[in-house]
Amino acid sequence: MIGEGKVVCVTGASGFIASWLVKLLLQCGYTVHAPVRSLDDPKKTQHLLALDRAKERLSLFEASLLEEGSFESAVNGCQCVFHTASPIMFPVSGQQAQVLDPAVKGTLNVLKSDAKVPSLKRVVMTSSISAVLFGAKPLEFGAVADETWFSDPETCEQRELWYPLSKTLAENAAVEFSKNNGLELVVINPGFVIGPILQPTLNISSESFIGLILRALLEHNFSHMEFINLLMYKDSKYVGAPNYFVSRTKAESLGVKFTIVEESIKDTFESLKEKKPMLKVAALPSDSPIYKFTKRHALHLLLPSFREMIGEGKVVCVTGASGFIASWLVKLLLQRGYTVHATVRSLNDPKKTQHLLAFDGAKERLSLFEASLLEEGSFDSAVNGCQCVFHTASPIMFPVSGQQAQLLDPAVKGTLNVLKSAAKVPSLKRVVLTSSIAAVLYGVKPPEFGAVVDETWFSDPETCEQKELWYPLAKTLAENAAVEFCKNKGLELVVINPGFVIGPILQPTLNITSEGFIRLIETGKEIFPDGVYRLVDVRDVANAHILAFENTQANGRYLLVANIYHSSDIMKIINQNYPSLDYSERYKDNKYVGTPPFVVSRTKAEILGVKFTTVEESIKDTVESLKEKKFLSF
Repeated sequence: MIGEGKVVCVTGASGFIASWLVKLLLQCGYTVHAPVRSLDDPKKTQHLLALDRAKERLSLFEASLLEEGSFESAVNGCQCVFHTASPIMFPVSGQQAQVLDPAVKGTLNVLKSDAKVPSLKRVVMTSSISAVLFGAKPLEFGAVADETWFSDPETCEQRELWYPLSKTLAENAAVEFSKNNGLELVVINPGFVIGPILQPTLNISSESFIGLILRALLEHNFSHMEFINLLMYKDSKYVGAPNYFVSRTKAESLGVKFTIVEESIKDTFESLKEKKPMLKVAALPSDSPIYKFTKRHALHLLLPSFREMIGEGKVVCVTGASGFIASWLVKLLLQRGYTVHATVRSLNDPKKTQHLLAFDGAKERLSLFEASLLEEGSFDSAVNGCQCVFHTASPIMFPVSGQQAQLLDPAVKGTLNVLKSAAKVPSLKRVVLTSSIAAVLYGVKPPEFGAVVDETWFSDPETCEQKELWYPLAKTLAENAAVEFCKNKGLELVVINPGFVIGPILQPTLNITSEGFIRLIETGKEIFPDGVYRLVDVRDVANAHILAFENTQANGRYLLVANIYHSSDIMKIINQNYPSLDYSERYKDNKYVGTPPFVVSRTKAEILGVKFTTVEESIKDTVESLKEKKFLSF
């Protein structure tokens, strides 16, 4: 295990972030020293002692931020201290005693104890985004805040921003002390932290999150099944593009994989529902009807099914629903509460239908339709009554002959046939089209080394035809035809251009990319002549389609490539995770090595809300899925 034999300390261990930190450290094999304010308070200790491996590798200590030397026994013998202990967030009076002293003096007291331990070289400090955003000048619209930004103490004091002031002063003091005493300091500056809670009491951010929703309940008269949509989208005065952005580049280069906000909100709700905390509503008016609610009634209003709020009452169509991407798309749409019309080539083929009918929610909200891409009007019944069509139906990827019949006609005529059906439906305003990175990369000139490919790049049909690149040609012509048709018919078109899609399969048969992936693993046969793979996870592709419908500002094209890997890199990952596969040793002799020739921009996709799964995780999940389905044996 990663942490085996290593001893670390987590200050303020009973807190929201720290409890999760202790849990994850124990999971990784670390021995953890965890100081809390009182060992006699079960609310500070019991949830920590109940964590897996706590009995063997967790030691609790009592310590006070304002007592110098209080942390010495806790940090003794440690290699790293995670300093998360923090004052309360929103004081109303006595700011120096409540916030500044615990933050600044407390941080220095912890660091003074750290400096006495020869084995201790690194301190990871929990600061805050509030130590970043409150400079002398207000943020300009469209600014991108990054790690070079700092809050200004004088500005914070003048504006009585005591929490930002405390975090800024504490961070500054830590930087200075660590520099003078030879400690390595790494600072984490999180934003407003949400998610499931481990501790038995409400932390400040979770309490504030509940308060936000409670206020919405007071101000509006609507059913509990509607309130989240209303709160987030309809009546809020805070709408439109955010005033500024916070860069994720450095965090992602560290290896941080951000959870999508929708998932965090859902998990926060579920956690609060499970914990059933007493709702503190002191900030609400004393005559508020919330005071009359019992805990059970308030939670009933606060925590209905998140799934039903997003897609409830909305009908969408997914063409080619039995396919690799489309199967995941149907699954995720049903999870979000949508009613789904799913077209397949044959209703009598159980390999096209059974896995779809087995999804959660399928019995209540999934209808299957038989349709053929080359038959005009074939999709009329499927799209009737829908608000959006996700057109994923696609010809096979690698034909060897008869390219027009196998690829071009289904791609171009098939796309136009679906769009003609869509144009007949008054309620249907948006089409999300599954195109491909193949409609991007094959221009008159190939991408130069180091180029950054983005949504403004287009494959050239004439070049594709000359080089007999039939799949790129099909995708390019189909996308062009869709753009022209939708423009003329007043349909909103959003195009998704994924790279080489991998990930777990839901359908019972092998799709083309998974089949090619197996050949690469087992025989070393390259799918692409240059050995370069523009990889993206199928779950991210499906999610991007949904975001392209749900986000009314979505427009144009979205390239989806998590990363570009040589085949040798892929085999190396497989070898690391599955050393029993002897053929995975081939990566050592692979001729395709070095820096990939170009980069595909993720900027527009990430602005849409796509959270890319790491390639390592996608590859592992692909192998596990193929093994489970008996397509791979080892």
